[in-house]
Amino acid sequence: MDVLSRGGLAAAAVASLTGLLALWIRARWRVSQEKARGDSLIAIAEALPGGGRLRDQRADGSCITLTVPARRGGA
Repeated sequence: MDVLSRGGLAAAAVASLTGLLALWIRARWRVSQEKARGDSLIAIAEALPGGGRLRDQRADGSCITLTVPARRGGA
């Protein structure tokens, strides 16, 4: 192999690794954001009174609706 092919191979390897690193960082950020969102939804849901409703809509248009059942008896 000559110097050019080694350099090209090295550049391709670095480019691939850079792309994979960017995907990994983005995935870690997304997981972190989803966990924070889930934690806040749980905290809000726990604070809702029995029979309360919560609707959360994301920027992408997807939404979740949570209805807390009314408590029965004297619990």
